[in-house]
Amino acid sequence: MKPLLQVEGLVRDYRLPRRSLLGPVPRRRALFGVDLELAAGRSLGVVGESGCGKSTLARAVVALEPPTRGRVRFKGQDLFALRPPALRLLRRHFQMVFQDPYGSLDPRYRVGRSVAEPLDALEGEDSGTRRERIAEALAAVGLKAADAGKYPHEFSGGQRQRIAIARALITRPELIVADEPVSALDVSVQAQVLNLMLDLQERLGLAYLFISHDLSVVRTIAQEVAVMYLGRVVEQGRTAEIFAAPAHPYTRALIAAVPQPDPARRRRPGQVAREAKPGSPAGAGVGCPYAPRCPLAEARCRQEPPLLRSLGDGRHVACHLA
Repeated sequence: MKPLLQVEGLVRDYRLPRRSLLGPVPRRRALFGVDLELAAGRSLGVVGESGCGKSTLARAVVALEPPTRGRVRFKGQDLFALRPPALRLLRRHFQMVFQDPYGSLDPRYRVGRSVAEPLDALEGEDSGTRRERIAEALAAVGLKAADAGKYPHEFSGGQRQRIAIARALITRPELIVADEPVSALDVSVQAQVLNLMLDLQERLGLAYLFISHDLSVVRTIAQEVAVMYLGRVVEQGRTAEIFAAPAHPYTRALIAAVPQPDPARRRRPGQVAREAKPGSPAGAGVGCPYAPRCPLAEARCRQEPPLLRSLGDGRHVACHLA
């Protein structure tokens, strides 16, 4: 099946404030050559610690931030090679759900206006058609057409996230990029939103790029998973196989870090990644970036960076010892 989304060699650098007037401009690299593919109707979860580049990847995928190098292709079209009018038209086919349901909705706007915002940017439909599209989107997420006349403060956190999902659905997209969409919600509400997203995927054939640090959430919703560490994908494959037998030491440590009700278990203390020197991107040292924390690291790991290679079962791992 031809991929719906292709991320090829994505690199993203950020400029930092100068430490002196004539000194070099420090840069922080958030992504180191990320490669991903997602087929239509499938779901890919991206997991990792805070600061590993997950949200940067999400913003680049929906063309909210340009990459320093690399390409993002949607249905074969390079998003960053398109002229603004063409990109604007293509945006109806992919939308984003942000993390904070309280901050992603303007408190001054009624729900109907917020949900219809993508239509303002993409289409010039008459008011009757717009009302029908708003009611259709709200109904798809379990809300009433009358809710369009209310303000965000009249809804709970879970209902606000449903509104955010309705806003993403109103253009009838093929891909939804969800950046930590349930992390700000209570556990019981998380289950409701996840079940809603699974139901929408089954009914509408949506593809999800699902960003999360919560492994249990990703295990529920994603058919495939990519594990990120310091801006790199270190392991990728089918969710069930990775959770059953993780091949990369970081993936094993990430799964082992999930709290278990067993006081006999003890975590191995890790080390914090070093700060980059001024003018050099973070994590751009020699060897494997996980070597300082890896209990299995050898001399080769500290000298030669591992490439993401196939293990022959649909899984790819960036580890010399896998």
